[in-house]
Amino acid sequence: MSAQLDRAQPRWDADAMRVPDLTEVMAIERQAYPVPWTHGNFVDSVAAGYPAEVLRGPRAALLGYWVAMPGVDEMHLLNITVA
Repeated sequence: MSAQLDRAQPRWDADAMRVPDLTEVMAIERQAYPVPWTHGNFVDSVAAGYPAEVLRGPRAALLGYWVAMPGVDEMHLLNITVA
């Protein structure tokens, strides 16, 4: 029974994006887009307090990330990328 419970647990973890995450984020960003965001774009977004998260899988591998900007009664998704 415990083996079934282990498989039912998520194999990923979402955390707030931090500047130390940006080396990994930039590696994915450069592979995903012909005109990627710059490191500075991410630093500015995090410093501005925009909602941003990284998604990590087994062994803390970066699976993806997103950045959004709150508006009046809405949220603008600025960047969402999956490795």
